[in-house]
Amino acid sequence: MQGVVAEQNSDADLVRRVAEGAEAGSAGEDALRELLERHGGSVMALARRMLGSREEAEEVLQDTFLKLHRHASAFESGRASLRTYLFAIARNQALSRLRGRRARPAKAANVDPHDVAFQAAVGVDDDPLPGILVRDALARLDDDERALLDGAFYLGFSHSELAERFELPLGTVKSRVRRALLKLRGMLEEGAA
Repeated sequence: MQGVVAEQNSDADLVRRVAEGAEAGSAGEDALRELLERHGGSVMALARRMLGSREEAEEVLQDTFLKLHRHASAFESGRASLRTYLFAIARNQALSRLRGRRARPAKAANVDPHDVAFQAAVGVDDDPLPGILVRDALARLDDDERALLDGAFYLGFSHSELAERFELPLGTVKSRVRRALLKLRGMLEEGAA
């Protein structure tokens, strides 16, 4: 019977219970555990994709839910879903780790680390010209192309998540991302020549 009751709790209700538990000095552990069971896998997948390391992704997962526990009263369900809120925390934690080790996110499936566009985007050297060329090339992309690339490479959305977010078929998203990358590469190679 407890499992049936647990399924009826919304994310907002669980976060409220976590906040009340934190304020009262008790852990609100059951609510936090349920939130971890609901959203931990997605947070872990995002962190692992960004960091390329299971161990670091587990640390980001732990830090994310610790931060939720400490700041549960700050969560406003009207502003964003809990999943979006957790992804923002996890993304910031992962980016901090990447900056701390001065590394780059794990190679995406369709990106060659030796590609001019990739090197310019991640800032391989201190020369500002590649960054300027990338910003110029990104500005020349269509808004839809730029939004898909931002979602895929800077926000960490999978192709499936992009398809859902933009209400497009999965195959269309994959084609458009690939086409946008090729277009960006062509513009960057022209600029570098």
